[in-house]
Amino acid sequence: MDWLSRINPLAKLGGAALLTAAAWLASRSLAVEVGLAAVLLAVAVICRIPQLKGFLALMALVGGIVMGSWALSFLWHGVGLIPALLAASRLALRLISTATAFFIAIESTSAAALAAACCRCRFPNRLTLALVLVVGLIPLLRDEFLLIGETQRARGLELDRGSLWRRALHALARGVPLLVQAYRMAEAISIGLCLQGFDLRTPRTTWRRVGWLTIDNRFPMDTKD
Repeated sequence: MDWLSRINPLAKLGGAALLTAAAWLASRSLAVEVGLAAVLLAVAVICRIPQLKGFLALMALVGGIVMGSWALSFLWHGVGLIPALLAASRLALRLISTATAFFIAIESTSAAALAAACCRCRFPNRLTLALVLVVGLIPLLRDEFLLIGETQRARGLELDRGSLWRRALHALARGVPLLVQAYRMAEAISIGLCLQGFDLRTPRTTWRRVGWLTIDNRFPMDTKD
């Protein structure tokens, strides 16, 4: 995955956005949507993206929930069984394509590389900070999600096993602690920034030489006083 991690983070995020647009707007064919989702999942497998096993399990759960809920909704509104299943499957495939594209982009991007690319493009300080915090928090929240599951299993709660319906019903057992931990992380980050005297109006040290590939660690960083 080394070559993927060296690609400019903004290029990866832009490519993920384009693939999302293609999945949601440009396609009306079920075969095309299946192919796009399959290609993105194959790329994730070939590139050996970290935490891929957990991501695939989550996509299977979320895809099943989305497809089932939308199929019931279409049937409730008088749509035939086959059209309802086709429409629901398209929505699930689009969701899988979107999540997989951004999963590949974010998991192969470090917060430092994203900060370098944003500074090189002279993004506003607030936008740079928001992007870096989002990319940095997603892996932390993922690890926290796994830790919550391990803690529950240690206490005898096998909430992530069994039928799809049972796993969907018990999803809140992880979601609520994860939400609380997300607020705690955000508060800790804000306090840390305040203690270090962070000020958006003050220029900081930045990485300058960022093209289509992020800079190598062997190159020194330029400073900006």
